[in-house]
Amino acid sequence: MLDIIQIIQIAIILAISIGLHEYAHAYVSYRLGDPTPKLQWRLTPNPLKHIDPIWFLMIFIIHFGWGKPVQINPMYYKKPHLWELMVALAGPATNLVLAFFGILLLIISSKISWLWLQAILNPTDIYFSFWITFSFINIALAIFNLLPIPPLDGFRLVKMISWKFWEFIEKYTLYIWIFFLILILWPGSGIVGSFLTNISSAIFNVLFMILGQVFY
Repeated sequence: MLDIIQIIQIAIILAISIGLHEYAHAYVSYRLGDPTPKLQWRLTPNPLKHIDPIWFLMIFIIHFGWGKPVQINPMYYKKPHLWELMVALAGPATNLVLAFFGILLLIISSKISWLWLQAILNPTDIYFSFWITFSFINIALAIFNLLPIPPLDGFRLVKMISWKFWEFIEKYTLYIWIFFLILILWPGSGIVGSFLTNISSAIFNVLFMILGQVFY
């Protein structure tokens, strides 16, 4: 059970991470010639412009939610398929950069304050806890958004790899989403959560180990 401090901490991290994720989509699309994000007031890192209040609340109630998807118009792109993919990957890439930053700040802070072992042995410390959670959540957001399910960012990657597979997913989107939601919401299932946790933990540990060797 999360206490109020943990809930506030996670809410702040999610607002920042989701906001910058969506802003990255908007910024890259705008730089590639699409005025749609700017016309819809999405060309800002302000989380309030990117958070869907209902689905943000759902994250804490049913452990599933999302931000407001940035609308784009690939007709403005000179290379529609490639540039649409670049826009799609901008969000997860931003989350990975944020995770990298969080782990790096955690390690440097630990070294400067001579609290390297405390960062490892006592992750409940509020400062270390924040940056560990910050990095972990951003890795999880990147992995989740790369799943090949519409309208997630990974679906556009499928279009570049296999047009036939993309058409298959597009045709059965409703059924795929129903099945996906069952996996997430069905009591005792935890398949999606376990998958994200295991993959995110592995990536976090690898980055922590590599950066720790470099900066220790």
